[in-house]
Amino acid sequence: MDIKIIQNFPIGIKEQVKRQIKTMIEDGRFKAGDMLLSAKDMGLFLSINRNTVASAYKELEQEKFLKVIKGSGTFVRNLTQKKSQGRLKEIFNLAYDQAIQLDFSAESITDYFITGLLEKSKDTRNGGKIILIDCNYEVLETLDEKIKARCDIDSHFMLIQDIEKFPGKFIKRAKEYDLIICGMNHMEELKIAVPDLPVETIGFMIKTDFQIMNQIMQLPAGTSAGYCCISKKSSKAFFKTTLFTSGSSLNRIHVGIDDIKGIGAMLKTCDIIFATNYVYDTLVENFPTKKKICQVDLDIDPGNLDFIISRLGKGAIL
Repeated sequence: MDIKIIQNFPIGIKEQVKRQIKTMIEDGRFKAGDMLLSAKDMGLFLSINRNTVASAYKELEQEKFLKVIKGSGTFVRNLTQKKSQGRLKEIFNLAYDQAIQLDFSAESITDYFITGLLEKSKDTRNGGKIILIDCNYEVLETLDEKIKARCDIDSHFMLIQDIEKFPGKFIKRAKEYDLIICGMNHMEELKIAVPDLPVETIGFMIKTDFQIMNQIMQLPAGTSAGYCCISKKSSKAFFKTTLFTSGSSLNRIHVGIDDIKGIGAMLKTCDIIFATNYVYDTLVENFPTKKKICQVDLDIDPGNLDFIISRLGKGAIL
């Protein structure tokens, strides 16, 4: 499989995987019905995190390039090849081959190509400086990649728990930025810690699989349900809505993947366990159990992302 990952590249690893698979589908190297490696096997093949591959697969599924069938695998959808893409590939290959013939190295061509794109787009894609806030870095990395795929930004990550401890430092830093984007589940905490936010602040929402939400709502009253994420705080944040908790009818335990004692108690006492895609593989592989563990796929709501991009400047690619 001709997929290459370049470390320290201007494009993130997940986006590299996604773009290369998308291109191979469009130019016919992957045919409709072809089965791709599992996220785990692809991760091992490319020496990257399987969650990164799973996230790329999920986005390609949303864009109708792939179809993920639980228990069967990930398959290429039927796609009509776009002639414009084929022509664009011819133009690129011609320019690249000419540069090689003139003794330019592949590295210098790549550097110039990336720099040239930035030079041509810097005036139209500038989204300013933003602070991204949530309770764990994994969510912030996902949001950051999605924004940077559509708009150039200078981003800084901050955890809500750190802001609660040191609000003064946050205020000082925030004054240097144009926009604050905070997880909706933490907006109240942010406003309590910093009542007078120095710059415009908007929230982002996490979207999940409706089938999982419906499954939780159907659990009988009194069911003991375990919820696991990166930390206990993020677990409570993701699973605190009425749709997830079914009100007060469930006995709930929230744990972080780093809390071995808490996970042990959860596995012992809970009838069913829900783990976010950030920790599901780790939980299954390191804590064998006969209890049913359901993976909860989390992603940024597309409509919410469009709104964020619209606030980052008229030059954003919509």
